[in-house]
Amino acid sequence: MKKNLLIILLAILTLNSCQSQSKEKTEMYKTESGEYASESGNFIIDFPIKPRLQVIDNQMGTDKCKIYNYQAVAGQQMIYMAEYIDFPEYIMKSESWTKEQAYNQILKTLEAKYRGVFKLTKQEPTKQHNLEGIYFEYSLNPNANVPRGVKGGIKGKIFFVGNRSYQLTYLGEEQELIDKYLNSFRLIK
Repeated sequence: MKKNLLIILLAILTLNSCQSQSKEKTEMYKTESGEYASESGNFIIDFPIKPRLQVIDNQMGTDKCKIYNYQAVAGQQMIYMAEYIDFPEYIMKSESWTKEQAYNQILKTLEAKYRGVFKLTKQEPTKQHNLEGIYFEYSLNPNANVPRGVKGGIKGKIFFVGNRSYQLTYLGEEQELIDKYLNSFRLIK
């Protein structure tokens, strides 16, 4: 009985310690070069303004995980996002689940997230800073019920490093900073 109580007490203390540490490490900080870095996400990216963090609880089958979504709203219809998610290792190591299937699932989820307002119009391999992934574009779907005032499209990239996926997205009207933002993404180490 005392042994079980001790184990529970240690588990609670460990969880509290991890929660207070992870809050600090998940926030982005500005680097000397003016870009933003995430220690917990292990990446640097050139947001045009300081992003805000939203942690989203997610479930894949019986597995629970968190999505760390950093967003910077730089004006009306100019939204920059960088997010990462750690998939359960067995999913990414499974022979029945390829990277291409993972990319396609992320793209289908993105389309569903916007309820079909955007349609995938471009998908191609991309390389940058020793990372390989895909570049994608969505345009407004002419067959969808597009909400009034929605303009532009979505451009982004997806990279996998081990069981972690990084998704970089710009949502809005075309502008000069998009490529600079997407191409600036790199790992810290």
